[in-house]
Amino acid sequence: MNKVQVEDMEHALRNGNRFYAEADNKDWNELVDRGFASKHPGWENDMAYFRVTSEGEKALKLTDYQLGKLKHAFGLDYSKKPYRNYYHCNKNNDEWEDMCIKGYATKRIYKEDEIVYFGTLKGLREVFRRNVSQKYFEAINA
Repeated sequence: MNKVQVEDMEHALRNGNRFYAEADNKDWNELVDRGFASKHPGWENDMAYFRVTSEGEKALKLTDYQLGKLKHAFGLDYSKKPYRNYYHCNKNNDEWEDMCIKGYATKRIYKEDEIVYFGTLKGLREVFRRNVSQKYFEAINA
């Protein structure tokens, strides 16, 4: 999945699991082909309603392995409260790249062999507390 597909699927789920778009929408049709969405006729001939399937909902979630990496980035494997926000790698990491696409992380490339991934507020809310404020998140990153 790409970032647009993730955002569109999350939008559909927030709005009654329906997304109205052109019937030939490349991103949605790719999701349908992969079993992550279904396609239904729209009011107009060239339009369609797309719905996220249960398989698509699963694809939006993080794996247990990814949750562990995100917890480690925030220091939650050593502490009950987050006290940092970084994860160093010397090359691209598929798990972290997936988390970046889903909005749970971002990345910065410092040198060819130094990549640092950072959890986002959405990521912190997933592994720590759902009601974490932006101010609390920013204090960890200071």
